[in-house]
Amino acid sequence: MEYLNYSDFLEFASETAIWVMTISLLFPLYRLFRGPGLPDRVVALDQIGVIVLGIIICDAIFSDDDMLLDVVLILTFMLVFGSIIIAHYLHKRQMEQ
Repeated sequence: MEYLNYSDFLEFASETAIWVMTISLLFPLYRLFRGPGLPDRVVALDQIGVIVLGIIICDAIFSDDDMLLDVVLILTFMLVFGSIIIAHYLHKRQMEQ
């Protein structure tokens, strides 16, 4: 009886997670195009960003490439700052109405 070693298990788990997250992208994409309002679309866009970051992290584990983690860190900062800017814009717009 042959057992999987730790690296084989990590590769299998990360590949499975990549497929699950790729399929789960359909739900926020639907919300992004369907609406009903701008805040819903912004939340859907943030959710898409988080799922893409998860896919990149799983790919870094699968391919054993540490450079992708630096990319994830930069994209995370951009995602957070973008969310803050959009939330500030939506708040200002709501206060003007």
